[in-house]
Amino acid sequence: MGVAAIYNETFMDVRRIIADSYLAAGFTEEFTDKLASISTRMQFKSGEYMMRDDDDSRDLMILAEGRAEVRTQAEDVIGYLKSPMPFGEVAFLDGKRRSGSVVAVADCTVVQIPEQALRDLLRAEPAMAVRALMNLSQILCDRLRKANQQIAALNAIEEATL
Repeated sequence: MGVAAIYNETFMDVRRIIADSYLAAGFTEEFTDKLASISTRMQFKSGEYMMRDDDDSRDLMILAEGRAEVRTQAEDVIGYLKSPMPFGEVAFLDGKRRSGSVVAVADCTVVQIPEQALRDLLRAEPAMAVRALMNLSQILCDRLRKANQQIAALNAIEEATL
């Protein structure tokens, strides 16, 4: 297989991963292609860190295959990621350091979308920027609701033992 064919196969795989993710809901094919053109496919073995708490990277990532844990600074597991979930959105959106670690619990394939290239693309495509930010907001809202349910369940257990 030639270099051009390998590049095209990799591009199409990255494009498919992005298109299947929650991040891309409502994206045009053209925007999905542009997003794929700035993205990279990466592999992680079980036990490897995909991102670390307090790291200064702000790249957005999409879990394409495998499973991962979200951990606190104290290494407590606070959530799980499965395909096709974006992650790293908090640091991307607020511009601060990572708020948690993500560790592969099975071999994983991830699409990495570099922060600055994504910001440049969103500035150039305002309609898609609105859609992307709405999608990221929906993901964050879903995660916040789940966290609220978990906190309420823990409070109920605590109250029952008093």
